[in-house]
Amino acid sequence: MRRYTILHPLYLSLYSRSLYRDVGLRWQGYGFAYLFLLVLLLGIPEMIKLHTNVSDFIAAESPRVVEQFPTITVTKGNASIDGPSPHVIYYPDKSVPFIVLDPSGSYTSLKDPGTVALLTKTKVLFRKGPSEVRAFDLAGIDHLVVDHATIVDWVELFRNWFAILLFPFVLLFSFFYYALQILLCAAAGTIFAKSFGVVLDHKALVRLAAVCFTPSALMLIVHSLLDIEFPLSGSIAFFFSLGYLYYAVGVNAEKENE
Repeated sequence: MRRYTILHPLYLSLYSRSLYRDVGLRWQGYGFAYLFLLVLLLGIPEMIKLHTNVSDFIAAESPRVVEQFPTITVTKGNASIDGPSPHVIYYPDKSVPFIVLDPSGSYTSLKDPGTVALLTKTKVLFRKGPSEVRAFDLAGIDHLVVDHATIVDWVELFRNWFAILLFPFVLLFSFFYYALQILLCAAAGTIFAKSFGVVLDHKALVRLAAVCFTPSALMLIVHSLLDIEFPLSGSIAFFFSLGYLYYAVGVNAEKENE
């Protein structure tokens, strides 16, 4: 009968031989639910730090961009601005165009690689990647006025919500990234099992690899919370997990001998 719950490895994985025996011999499945829990705990401080950094950057830099915008009016799919056209919005402290507003038709494409958007009379063009541009047709807009107050509201909305909206995608990507590392560790675990003369099936090795990632995850979380740079953190965490897996397989060999 299983002795430990999914929460016990969060601290027992640092030292408990009994835990590793339980995971190897009595737990079921591949341990991906536990890995997801680890990735979730690892992602929270990272997203808090990202949110703080981006929020501070937006608060400092956005006023210098917002003040460059004229009032934009869209009436029955046709855009206009309250000033000369074309109107160029520049990056702060740079002479590189950031956004071009040109209902006059002088600009028809995003020529400068640094320009992220272009407003024409009937369309908005967005740069999605180095060689990919998306167009949004204004034909569906009957009436819209975008002034400084509107832009400030949009910036604040993005500032407050972007981390929450981004987190599920980061969590999913991180889970698959670490799942791949766990599977690679489990493959190495077959070699460890042979060297110890112990029989552990693939599921058991993957479970053990997931639990053995815990000390590495805790190390990454501490560095993130203390905002300490951690060069080559991914590689170090991987080999640290391998070391714990070697220990865990050895512990299970001792149990089988008993």
